[in-house]
Amino acid sequence: MLMRGSIEKLTAREVEVLKLIATGRSTKAIAHSLGIAFKTAACHRSRIMAKLQIHNVANLTSYAIRLGYVEIGGNGRSSDKQSELFERVRTAEAKYRRAMEEYGSFLLERETIGLTNPDGSTGARRLRQAEEAAHQEYHGTLVALKNFLMGQ
Repeated sequence: MLMRGSIEKLTAREVEVLKLIATGRSTKAIAHSLGIAFKTAACHRSRIMAKLQIHNVANLTSYAIRLGYVEIGGNGRSSDKQSELFERVRTAEAKYRRAMEEYGSFLLERETIGLTNPDGSTGARRLRQAEEAAHQEYHGTLVALKNFLMGQ
């Protein structure tokens, strides 16, 4: 996934933005805190993700912690709590990916046999509800991780 030495590709500003992303700041908040335009902050964020080949905030946060850009011990919380939160995020993300894949496969299968209204099917509703529930769980774990990292 990550190439060795990939952090060397980041500019000093991109490292600064990476640190802010890893502490849970939105693109708008990053732009405000750095005194730059929203589009500039969004561009930095996109370039960081492309350079590191990491395309979600949870993995960017994990990467920044591993490299020491974000301090997690300073908030008085135990490393056990940190490990538990990261595991919850990984588990929830995997569950969410599976649910999306199952729902997508179901829709594709229905489409190949000429059925165009997936919402009329009990199976589709069940898969869609499972996907929504998995998304909510994943989002909740990311919020918990953000709060932990910000010391809230």
